[in-house]
Amino acid sequence: MRKLRFSVLGAGRIGQTLGHLLARQGHSPIGLTCRTLRSARQAAAFIGGGAPTTSNVRAAAGADLILIGTPDKTIAPLAADLARSSLTWSGRIVAHTSGALSSAVLEPLRRRGARVASLHPLASIAVPRSGDQRLQGTPFAIEGDPQSVRILRSLVPTIGGVPVAIPARAKALYHLIACLLSNDLVAFLSIGFEAAAGLGLSPKAAARLYLPLVRGTIENVARLGTVRALTGPVSRGDLATLRLHAEALRMLPGDLRKLHRLLALRSVTLALEAGTITRDEATRLVRQFGSMP
Repeated sequence: MRKLRFSVLGAGRIGQTLGHLLARQGHSPIGLTCRTLRSARQAAAFIGGGAPTTSNVRAAAGADLILIGTPDKTIAPLAADLARSSLTWSGRIVAHTSGALSSAVLEPLRRRGARVASLHPLASIAVPRSGDQRLQGTPFAIEGDPQSVRILRSLVPTIGGVPVAIPARAKALYHLIACLLSNDLVAFLSIGFEAAAGLGLSPKAAARLYLPLVRGTIENVARLGTVRALTGPVSRGDLATLRLHAEALRMLPGDLRKLHRLLALRSVTLALEAGTITRDEATRLVRQFGSMP
C-alpha cells in the first residue's frame, strides 16, 4: 500500500506505540499532540518524527491518517472541534483507538467527508513499545466506514497485527470481555499474591512463586482450550482436598470467599463437560461449595 502521512492526536502509550510502528514502516509522522508541549516533544522523539504541538487542528493539517488516542470522554468533543475547523476532511481517514466506543462518536467528521473508523489493539500496553517490541500477532479490532476499514485492514498486518472485524453495536461488549480477561485478571492476581501473607510471603515473593503456574495455565488454555486445560481438585472430584481448602478460606475476607465459590462452581461445569467427573460427583461438589464459609 502507499505510504501515508499520519498524525497522532493524544500521543500517549497507544498513540506512541502505533506512531512508532507506522514510522518504522516508512509512513511519515506529520503532527503529534499531547496536553503539554513537553510531552508532545517526548512523543515525537519516541516515534521518530512529527511536529510536536498542543493544537489538534494544527497537528491534523496535511495528514492522510489521523489517529485519535485521547481518553474516551474527550473523543466526541475533539471530533466536534475538528469538524468546526477550516480543514478539508474529504478523503481523510480519522480513527480513534478506544476499545469501548464505536466510530459513531466521530459522526461530525463523517458529515464533513472524513472516512471514520475505530482501531483498537487488543493488548495490554503499560508503556509505549518500540524497536523489536512490535505488536506481533496482536488482534486489532476494526470497524467503521467501508473504505477506512479496507485501508486499515491492509495497514495493520504491516505493523505485526491481525485485523479483526467487530460490529459497531458490539464494541462495548468486546471491550468488557477484554477487561474481564485482562484488567480483572490483574486484580485477581493481586488478591492471590496478598493472600500469600499467610505464608509469610510478600506480594513480590508470592509473584515469583506462583507466576510460573499462571503462565503454564495460560499456555494450556491456548493449546487445549478451557475445558481440557482445567486441572486441580474440582477436575478430580477431590472432596477431601476441597474440605481442607474450606478451612483455609476462613482466613480470607467474605467477598473473596464468595468470588472463589462462584469460580469453583464454574469449574464444576467445565469438569462435567470434560468428563473428568460424574454428575453424582458434580452434585457432591456443589453441595460442598454451598457449605463453605
